[in-house]
Amino acid sequence: MKFRFKALQRMREPDELDSPTLLAAPRGWIALFVVLITMTAALLWTFAGHIPITVDAPGLLTHPNGTALIQSPYGGMVRSVLTQPADQVALGQTVVEVEDAQGHTQQVTSPFGGQVVGLSVTAGQVVEPGTPIASVERTDASPDRMVAMVFVPAPQAIGLAPGEQVDLSVSTAPSSAFGLLRGTITSISPYTLTKDAVSGLVGGDLAAQRYLTGAPPRLVLIDLVRDPATRTGYAWTSQSGPPMPLGSQVSVTATVDVGRQTPFNLILGR
Repeated sequence: MKFRFKALQRMREPDELDSPTLLAAPRGWIALFVVLITMTAALLWTFAGHIPITVDAPGLLTHPNGTALIQSPYGGMVRSVLTQPADQVALGQTVVEVEDAQGHTQQVTSPFGGQVVGLSVTAGQVVEPGTPIASVERTDASPDRMVAMVFVPAPQAIGLAPGEQVDLSVSTAPSSAFGLLRGTITSISPYTLTKDAVSGLVGGDLAAQRYLTGAPPRLVLIDLVRDPATRTGYAWTSQSGPPMPLGSQVSVTATVDVGRQTPFNLILGR
């Protein structure tokens, strides 16, 4: 009877047709608007935004003329080796002496000036004409300076232009501790390089293998940005860079910006 009484009482009450009905709390509307705004912004960014496309390319720190091989024009036995790695050689300086089949001593001279970075022969070794004798990093460019030679695969080099900024990860200075070395593109080879061309720049076939793992590369020459306030004399993404001088013949990896792409095209794989 108690429930019956409440039901009859409820039926006697007038309908509250003029009372507002709360469909959603204010917090619910705020959350809905935030979701809609976020989705709209994400959609606009998908079609109108741009993502930088970068490629990592191997290279080395060297001088503008690179590293070249000295080859023996004579056949015979090496009588003496007159230079050692890290020695400086001048144009026309004797590098090794070779005794030919007639017993004459022939002098193999350097056709350029630079620093010896490797020897390929020892005293007593028999050589043929054209045998590599030594690798020399040429320092006879005018003016001479430290540069980075980077070998970018030809398909990824499209769009690169002189003046663009490049960051270099130096193998002897971990980027996590010292940052990246700053550089500026000064030139790009108009044609792809053959294996022999790469070998001629880096000092032999063995050294060239690192730069010939994919498509034929194009040579990108990068000038280092100078900063006298750092220990190396060059600018880094960190404040001071590594606490030691920067040497040549050091491997680097360049991060090159090769263009931009919308997220929509990236999703579609264009």
